[in-house]
Amino acid sequence: MRNPLGAKGIAAEAAIARLCLQGLPALELFERAAVPLRRAVPYTAGCWKSIDPQTLLWTGFGIEDGGTGRIAAARWRYIENELLEPDYGKYLELARRRTPVSTLHRDTHGEPERSSRYRNIHRSLGFGAELRAVLRAGGTCWGIVALIRGDNQPDFSDAEVAFISRVGAHLGHGLREALLRKGAAAEPAGRAPGVIILAEDGSVRSVTDQAQFWLEQFPPDGETCLDLPAVVHAVAGRALAAPGSAPAVPPSATVRLASGQWITVHAATLHADGPGMVAVTLAPAHAADLEPLRLALHGLTPREREVARLLTRGATNEEIARALWISRYTVKDHAKAVYAKLGVGSRAELTAKLYHEHIDPHLGSEDVRHFAPAELAS
Repeated sequence: MRNPLGAKGIAAEAAIARLCLQGLPALELFERAAVPLRRAVPYTAGCWKSIDPQTLLWTGFGIEDGGTGRIAAARWRYIENELLEPDYGKYLELARRRTPVSTLHRDTHGEPERSSRYRNIHRSLGFGAELRAVLRAGGTCWGIVALIRGDNQPDFSDAEVAFISRVGAHLGHGLREALLRKGAAAEPAGRAPGVIILAEDGSVRSVTDQAQFWLEQFPPDGETCLDLPAVVHAVAGRALAAPGSAPAVPPSATVRLASGQWITVHAATLHADGPGMVAVTLAPAHAADLEPLRLALHGLTPREREVARLLTRGATNEEIARALWISRYTVKDHAKAVYAKLGVGSRAELTAKLYHEHIDPHLGSEDVRHFAPAELAS
């Protein structure tokens, strides 16, 4: 298909596609891809977000506002608008569209003043037209971006919207590739996984330096008289429980360390080193790993946890009913129970509670990046 922006679009798309094949971390990919993107589609400021594909909650922010600090200072206002306020062009709704790209002018039929985000945030910051896109690959959402122009600049054209839709697919694949490569890349201490090899009797045959690092972070088990934390022996025993056949779900557990950080413990049997050998992997828990635990800590039943996860993803009651093979009335009953147990009154408040309590506190300086202002369009 012809590029909607012609020669400049071809050059920008090719540059972005090449970057998306390099397995760059999300924020680095965003920062480097923004340079050719701005040449093809000029804008004044932008905010790029990596997301957890299971919860669709944000896990990182790339901010570009010309060094003015306008976007950075208003970040929480944007977050509250997205999570709690009714408005146009919400990311959850956009992710469900066939083409997950739109502008605020289009969504409001040429009347952006109908948007509270436009009235209360954009205008106070000197912003005007806004384009939003969800970055998808394989039907899964991996990131989102908002591009904003000054208040005296025109709306994004049809050709620009079509171009962002094209490169959004590249960026979705790039974000997915980055996550796939992340597990194999060298990580600093405190982030990299470690491996323990155990014999059938539970004796340690081998342990990596990183595994030793994680073992030292475990809180004491008490008077168990075990060489390793009890959870390590538990998942290893589960892996060995059915010799000759792998369990339907690999045994795992999530444990809170003495530092407050969460770690996942996985086990799998080995065959090359003789029968009865098992490898136990210790790795930092990601947002998707912790989601079931967070919900369980609030006293939700397994079915209520399933409903809660679909609620945070923006699924309708009808869609939840079809996905779980239950009636819409049962969905409503489960939703009421979820809201009551978490002390919220709506799915928006549920999503906001999970983000504020379990995602944002763990975002470090490496998860928020300010892009170089010299490259921004005026």
